[in-house]
Amino acid sequence: MAAAAQLHGSAATAAAYRRTRAYSNPSSCRGLRSPLVGHPKLLISTNGVGLKPFGFAAKLATNENAQVEELNLRSDQMKEFVQAEGHCQKRSAKIHDFCLGIPFGGLLFSMGLLGYMFSRSTISIVLGVAPGLATLLLGALSLKFWRSGKSSFLFILAQAAISAFLAWKYSHAYFLTNRLLPWGFYASLSTAMACFYGYVLLAGGNPPPKKLAAIPQQ
Repeated sequence: MAAAAQLHGSAATAAAYRRTRAYSNPSSCRGLRSPLVGHPKLLISTNGVGLKPFGFAAKLATNENAQVEELNLRSDQMKEFVQAEGHCQKRSAKIHDFCLGIPFGGLLFSMGLLGYMFSRSTISIVLGVAPGLATLLLGALSLKFWRSGKSSFLFILAQAAISAFLAWKYSHAYFLTNRLLPWGFYASLSTAMACFYGYVLLAGGNPPPKKLAAIPQQ
């Protein structure tokens, strides 16, 4: 019996030894190393991954807000510039120079021509036909420039100078002859036209055409 028990114990010990060898690493695998051994460890931070997109979005939103503010500032500046330009353009006379200048020039030309035909006087040419024709042409040029949106300042100034010269000559003739017709009438008419041209010049020139005056209000 003792021998059987000893044999059974030896068998149990051998079986336990075999199980222990089965669970242990084989000698051929002892030389294998993990590919990550000896290399720095790769640490992934969930907090960093989560915060970077939000930081980029916040930076992008800040840039967009800055661009919107810059565009709004430029828009306000453009509005102020347009309003200021509109105020400058609104300063003008209530009536155009050619509205009265063309009829005035036509009247002087026709009356001077009639006077020369009946009296054959050179005064009718000098104080009637010539200044009337000049005023008529200047008024027509002023109308042409006004329609194209250009300034008629020089034409208005020239008409004002002609009217002032005629007012002085007609007044002088009236004081010498004391005749109401034609010198008194022409002196009064020329003086009134000289004052009218002066008003147009001081008021800022002719009012702009409607299509050009409506542009600053848009």
